[in-house]
Amino acid sequence: MQERIVEWIKNKLNAKLAMPLYLQLQQAIESAIEHKIINAGDYLPAERNLAHELNISRVTVSKTMQSLKKKGLVIRQQGIGTQITKYLGYSLSRESGFTAQVMSAGGIVTTEWLLRILTEANADISAKLGLPTGSLIAQLRRIRIANGQPVSFENNYIPAQYLPEPDKLAGSLYALWESQGISFSSVQHKIKAISCNSQQAEWLNTLEGSPLLLVHQTSTLNTGIIIEYSEIVCRGDVYELEFNTPS
Repeated sequence: MQERIVEWIKNKLNAKLAMPLYLQLQQAIESAIEHKIINAGDYLPAERNLAHELNISRVTVSKTMQSLKKKGLVIRQQGIGTQITKYLGYSLSRESGFTAQVMSAGGIVTTEWLLRILTEANADISAKLGLPTGSLIAQLRRIRIANGQPVSFENNYIPAQYLPEPDKLAGSLYALWESQGISFSSVQHKIKAISCNSQQAEWLNTLEGSPLLLVHQTSTLNTGIIIEYSEIVCRGDVYELEFNTPS
């Protein structure tokens, strides 16, 4: 496999191009990932070996790997190597939340909490939750981290009776509701492609201008009550969203 990836990269590099070699190398590796020359979970050749095989400097290879890591495409581990990042397969058709789905695939999920408060809903959020303006709601703001890298930023808005003490929420919101016997009759999504701004780049440890997915999610109970409205910004270079249409 490593001989194949080296040969692929060699065919992509061109010393006569004005583009810096580290960017050519980066694009060649990204192309290899896209064309399944190397797959998620595989390891790239060691930096010194790659530099030798391509007849380029170790500094150039290292700069490329730093850039790929910044984009979330590889994981660099001292003494182990550089591994292609696994995409997060996340089904929008399943009731289980982000945490449960990532963990069921063998991943590790952590959360960086930015906000957990009770507040009064403004007119826009009240309308989305089907509540009078100024109703008491729980607002959550958090960065979701999967396998050590930030992958999404979420704003969640919930009628206060369904999360009366948001500051005490430590784990999965959906797991909490499941333990309380709360389930949904429907979850609706609206998805839009956006470009990463400077604040989102800082939160998600990615580059400004990178592709993101903005997901508007509305969860409804069997009674017709909207229990949650969320705005979720996902890294487009990490997520693979899955939809299942009922037959």
